[in-house]
Amino acid sequence: MTTGGNRVQWHRSGMVVSMAFLAWMYGAALQAQSEQVVEVTIKDYRFVTKQSTLRLGFPTAITVRNDDAVRHDFGSTMFEGIPTQIEKDGVIVYGRGVGGVFLDPKQDATIRFDMTRPGRQVFRCSIHPTMSGELLLLSAEAV
Repeated sequence: MTTGGNRVQWHRSGMVVSMAFLAWMYGAALQAQSEQVVEVTIKDYRFVTKQSTLRLGFPTAITVRNDDAVRHDFGSTMFEGIPTQIEKDGVIVYGRGVGGVFLDPKQDATIRFDMTRPGRQVFRCSIHPTMSGELLLLSAEAV
C-alpha cells in the first residue's frame, strides 16, 4: 500500500512541476510576443537596422551590436525622460534620461523602454558625428 501511495504522490508532484514549467514557458512566450524588437548592427561606420513595424505604447527592445574594430556610441533623445533599462556586459542599469550606450568592438547591449513618442526617432554616434540612423514609430491607430 505504501508503494502505491508513493507512486501517486510522485505522480502528483510530477504534474505540479510540469504545470509550473508550462506556465513559465507560456509567460515567457507572451512576453516575447508583446515586446517589439529592433536589431541594430554597427558595421563599416554605419547603423544597419532590422525591424518590423513599431507601434506606440508597446514595450520595445533595441539590441545594438558593434561589429566595427573601434568604439561607437548609440544615443538618442527617444530615451529622454522615460524609464529605460540597459543591459550590457551582464549589468542592468535603470533610469530616466538615459542618453544611450557606448560599445567597444564586438560588444552588444540591449535597451528596453516603452515607445511613447510618434514620428521619426533619430539615433547617432557621438564619437563619429557623420553616423546616424532613424526609427519610424506609428501610433496603433495608424496601422
